[in-house]
This record gives sequence, C-alpha cells and structure tokens, in this order.
Amino acid sequence: MRSSAQLRHIFIVNRRAEPPAGHYLGGVIINPNFRRRGIGSALTRVRMEWMWSRSSTVYYFANEHNTASIRMHETLGFQAIGRFAQIRGVTADEGRSELVLFQACR
Repeated sequence: MRSSAQLRHIFIVNRRAEPPAGHYLGGVIINPNFRRRGIGSALTRVRMEWMWSRSSTVYYFANEHNTASIRMHETLGFQAIGRFAQIRGVTADEGRSELVLFQACR
C-alpha cells in the first residue's frame, strides 16, 4: 500500500490519475436548525469506524468551495491527497470547480 505522501504526489503531479478504489464517505445533510452541534462529526466518526473495520483507509471528497465540510473532515484526520474534475461520476458546479480528494488512515 502506498503512503499518504506517495498518493499525494501521484495525484497532484498527475491530474489524470484515477482516484483510488476503496470505501468513500457519502454526504451527510444536517437540518439547519441542528447544525454546529457535533451531529455531523458524530455520524461521520461512526461511519469511519465501520469502514475501518473493513479497510485501513477511508476516502472522502468535496467541492473545493465547501469549507465547512472540509474543515470538519480535517478535524477528523482527513488529509487532502489530490484534486479532480470528476470522482466516481461526480463533478462540482457542473465542472466549473474541482473536487478535493481526502483520505484518513488508521
């Protein structure tokens, strides 16, 4: 398995590289009346534990402009490893923005 630094180098230097196969977190949407209470973080930690019971690496990607989600995931140990126009068929802002790929390793 490649290290975080190796993956970061591969994806940043070669933007044509494919995102890695593995377990990816999907989005969590919290009702605006209940945001900023740690609910999203708690749900994400539980999902990470489930994924870590199956793999040593968890992936997540976000629109480069989604700073709230990016910050939350960074506090949970995710590190950016690359930027893509598309990941698993998903684009950001109809292709006008990039998706940032993150990973968290156990």
